[in-house]
Amino acid sequence: MRVFIKGLGAFALLAALLLGGLEVVAFFARRIGRQVFHGVNPTVSAAAVAAMSTVVVAVATLVIGRYYERRAAVEAEIRSSKIPIYSRLVESLLRMLLRGDAAAAGADQFAEEIREITPQLIAWASDDVLIEWSRFKRSISAASTESETEAALFGLEKLLIAIRRDYGHKGQAVKEGDLLGLFINDAHELLERRRSRERRQPSA
Repeated sequence: MRVFIKGLGAFALLAALLLGGLEVVAFFARRIGRQVFHGVNPTVSAAAVAAMSTVVVAVATLVIGRYYERRAAVEAEIRSSKIPIYSRLVESLLRMLLRGDAAAAGADQFAEEIREITPQLIAWASDDVLIEWSRFKRSISAASTESETEAALFGLEKLLIAIRRDYGHKGQAVKEGDLLGLFINDAHELLERRRSRERRQPSA
């Protein structure tokens, strides 16, 4: 219900901005029309200004409508390009995580997939996804202790949440540890250890 109200509010704001823009266009059209037809019979000039305003508003409406149509088409194209890239990334990450082996063949295949996916992410991923992907890659490369490995797992969860949001999911009900719990049985223990360490850290 809250999402619906928020969407309705955004639509109302967009409609208000559109109507306000059209009013501004009509105002300037009337003002210019009065200057152009200054000295002409008032009845004729009023009719000409009204006709001119109608034409300008109609053209402005058409131009604005076409702009939003093109914008929607571009967004749809970007979304259709993102879906296979995100799907491949998530599948590769989960396959490597769930397999849990350090065999050279498996590690080499994963590294090759990541090398192929990264340029596509740079081109198509949202800013949030790109940032979380960069942070996760750096954290997993630098992980040398148990706590750092666990932190990298929660970085993976943040990446998955960013991908879901880019898909259009609000994710307001998804809490820390919920996504990890889908493929890590002791995710609740990892979360408790993480929070315990955070509580022990001295405040700045």
